[in-house]
Amino acid sequence: MNKTMAIWCTWAIVWCSFALVDGVLYEVLLNSFEAIPQELNDMLDYGTIRLTRQGKNQLGVSGSFTVLQNMGTETRVRWIIYKVDIFGKKQMFINGAGSLCEIIAKDEVVYPHLLELSNLPPQDSCPFPKGNYTIHNYVLDEQRLPPAVPASDWVVESYMSRQGKIGAGFKINFTTK
Repeated sequence: MNKTMAIWCTWAIVWCSFALVDGVLYEVLLNSFEAIPQELNDMLDYGTIRLTRQGKNQLGVSGSFTVLQNMGTETRVRWIIYKVDIFGKKQMFINGAGSLCEIIAKDEVVYPHLLELSNLPPQDSCPFPKGNYTIHNYVLDEQRLPPAVPASDWVVESYMSRQGKIGAGFKINFTTK
């Protein structure tokens, strides 16, 4: 019995090692990307910004958008990731919030790379200045994804608000398998 268990464990480790050569043990399938209805129409114009699947576990952002007025510490950002259960009910998995300026200033993963592929303002700019911005095919580094995620449907909701009213936001539905 112990010998059989050792053989199966060895095979499991070998399989995981081969799977990790691709970076992660799952595949991300993008189902939808949509704007959240705005309660304030003076914060952001979505323009042509799009999220697309670039390859296995590679999601890309491209397009232009317009920030309609300076956004400082009064602009709040909130994100929530939901895991969708077998009955279609969303269960909160993780969430976070902060001021737009704090989040951009502390980001070590996305914003520094975005700066290389866009005309976004420097990371220490606060308030975030109004203007027209373009992102040229930013692709999230697969190495930043967690190595294992349960197979499921997921929803990511993120929005910016001022005085409790939504000025911009998006909702992404995706599946891991």
